[in-house]
This record gives sequence, C-alpha cells and structure tokens, in this order.
Amino acid sequence: MNGVIRILLTIVLVLAFVPTPAQDAPAPDELVTAAIATHGGESAIRDYLDLERNGTMEFFGGRMAGRRADVLIRERADGAYRTETTLEFRGRKFTPIEFYDGEVRKRRMFRGWDDLPVDESRENASHRLGFLLDIDPAEAEAVGSATEADVAVWQVSVPDGRDRAILSFDRESGRLVAMEYPGTSAAGMGTKEEVRRKLVFRDYREVSGLMLPFDIETFEDGSPTTRLRYESVVRLEAFDPAWLRVPDPTRRFIPSEELAF
Repeated sequence: MNGVIRILLTIVLVLAFVPTPAQDAPAPDELVTAAIATHGGESAIRDYLDLERNGTMEFFGGRMAGRRADVLIRERADGAYRTETTLEFRGRKFTPIEFYDGEVRKRRMFRGWDDLPVDESRENASHRLGFLLDIDPAEAEAVGSATEADVAVWQVSVPDGRDRAILSFDRESGRLVAMEYPGTSAAGMGTKEEVRRKLVFRDYREVSGLMLPFDIETFEDGSPTTRLRYESVVRLEAFDPAWLRVPDPTRRFIPSEELAF
C-alpha cells in the first residue's frame, strides 16, 4: 500500500511542475470587434454625440508638477472641441483656452494665440473610440498578453504614423485599457524630440449608450504627466460654432454675442 501511495504522490508532484499551455490570444480583429461591441457598438460610436465634460486635471511633470486645474471640455460629434483649463499660478487664477475645429488647432495662454500641431490632439480625441472602426485587420498584429493598470490585457499593434501603436484590451470585458503611440515633445529652443506616449483609461461609465472613460492618465516615455478625472459627462443640446473662433483683434468693438470667450 505504501508503494502505491508513493507512486501516486510522485505522479502528483510531476504533474504539478508540468507547465500548462498558455491561453492563445484571440485574433486582432476579434479583439477589436469585441471592443467595439462592449463600448456601445458600431452605430453608437459612428453617431457620436456633442458632449460637455467637467472635471479636474492633476499635473505630474515640469513646472506644473503637483498642481490641479478645473477643466471644461465642449466636444462636437465630428471631433472638434474647445477646452478651458482654470488654474492658479503665482497667486492668481487664469484660464488657458484651446480649440480644434477639424483643420486648425490653437491655444491662448494669456493674450496671444499660438498655433499647435494638429496631429498632437490625440489626447483630446482617443476616448472617442472612432479609430477602432478604422483599423485594417490585415495590418493589425497580435502582440500577446501583458498587465496594464493592474488589469490583464491582450495587446494589438496597429500602424500609426511614423511607427506603430499598441492597444491594450481587457481580457475579461474587452474594453480599451491603454493606448501607446509615437509622439513628439518640446525639447527647448523651439525644437522637438521623439517620445512614446501612453494613455490609460479607467472608470468607464455609460453616457447615452456609449461606454466612456471618466479617468484618463497620460504618460511620456514611461513617466506620468497628467491625470484627468471627469465629474460629469453630459450630452450637449447644441454646440455653439463661436466656441471655435478667434475674435478679430483688428476690430475695436465686438458685439457681446460674438464673444465666445
């Protein structure tokens, strides 16, 4: 009897150390299809809404490190937006304004307006999820499994400008957890440098049939830069075109109805 027990124990120990086959990752097109479905479906994503978002942004890097700002974003269904960020600096409050009308992107810090690169507006549009509908299955590649924001994910690589972007999908729910992509950053003296940017999406909630993230954290070359937490995201009844216009500085008197800001 003891010999039989020893044999059984030996078999159990051997089986315990035999590696089990890793779960095969779903095909990239299956992951993308599942993500589209879990975020509300193709129709809901295509028929995106005009939205108003209110929240708080926390800064982690540079001169703004440790500061917080109140953020108001009005977003048009086609991707245009206007952002007002109110913060306190050196004892007084001011509100930088940024807008993108589909062709031009501008920002006003104090008085003057600066032109911004259009291709760097991804942080303001990635949560819209429309890019999922444009992914070509023939160009998507499976990367494998990983962990993002303490979530087990499947990763997919897709073409993105000069390089490829990595999309991370929750292995259980199918939701988009993170997105890493090539970008540029100011390097001083008017120069730019190549960087890897990453967005991490948390706290998904339903807004008129869409599952949208209420918590978006940004990273640059692995270091956190900002974290935006929305307190409310509601549907806009009407998007005012004046929100996307710069007042004409050559006019001395401008009617109040034309003053978008």
